[in-house]
Amino acid sequence: METINVAEAKSRFSELVSRAAAGERFIIRRRERPVAVLVGAAELEQLERSSRAARRLALALGQSDAILEKVERHELHPAMIAFGLWRDEPDLASLVEQIIAERLKPLARPSLDL
Repeated sequence: METINVAEAKSRFSELVSRAAAGERFIIRRRERPVAVLVGAAELEQLERSSRAARRLALALGQSDAILEKVERHELHPAMIAFGLWRDEPDLASLVEQIIAERLKPLARPSLDL
């Protein structure tokens, strides 16, 4: 995937559109930060179909529609989709407690001998 800046994208727009239609992808940056992506219409449609299929699968597996909507609005991390599917697992509560306990432990740092 080629990375180009906004000014270059403006000057080469027609060429980039033709190349994107042929299957290439471009990341467009402004001040060294990615701000947009140029992909062909066929690839965008494929990405949208995949997204819809993943959503239907999550719903079929019992995921809450409310959680999926929050993930789509970027209010929840996508990992919460899997967490929600495991909410009824008896071992999950103890696993969460173990993770919290490990994160609260002070870091064991080796002593430095200068």
